[in-house]
Amino acid sequence: MPPKQKISRDTLLAYAFTIAEESGISSVTSRSVAKKAGCSIQPVFSHFPTMEDLRQATFDYACEVFKEETMPYEQYPDFLSKLTMWVVDLARHRPNLYRLVYLSDAFHNNQLSDAIMGFQINEKALQKMTERYELPSATCQDILQRTFLLLYGAATMVCVNHANLSNEQIASMIRLSVSDMVQSAKRANGGSGD
Repeated sequence: MPPKQKISRDTLLAYAFTIAEESGISSVTSRSVAKKAGCSIQPVFSHFPTMEDLRQATFDYACEVFKEETMPYEQYPDFLSKLTMWVVDLARHRPNLYRLVYLSDAFHNNQLSDAIMGFQINEKALQKMTERYELPSATCQDILQRTFLLLYGAATMVCVNHANLSNEQIASMIRLSVSDMVQSAKRANGGSGD
């Protein structure tokens, strides 16, 4: 009989991610991951000594998956609206993963808004906004943070079935809000606001 191959940490995380997507992060346990991987719980515990370690690693893995899913959007001129629709689609079609990332406390004691601003895709968004709107970076960061509050509020309402908003309605609200904030910032900076 050939020796069993060692199960990698990434393989176990892929299974944990699948479980979190299907049933929520509370269903990610050493037993559920081992069952999905077809192994005993020993390999799970060798990589993740505690449940907290396993769930935090699943959260971090989800953030990496999302980064891979969203980074290609930076190539598009309208990548902010594509990113907006990605968040809404995540809330609508993958609610357990939306809850895992956007409604959890897994950001290592950071506030969600601070952690989100540190995501590479959002750093790109800030750069593009600064170039497009010709406003100072600090002003664009403020606009981006306020936009996130609107986006994640709407997406959360969609996720928990408290709002029957279409993607188009949410996109329109965000477009109008960003436009209003940009115009206001330009007026405040002495520009015409056009």
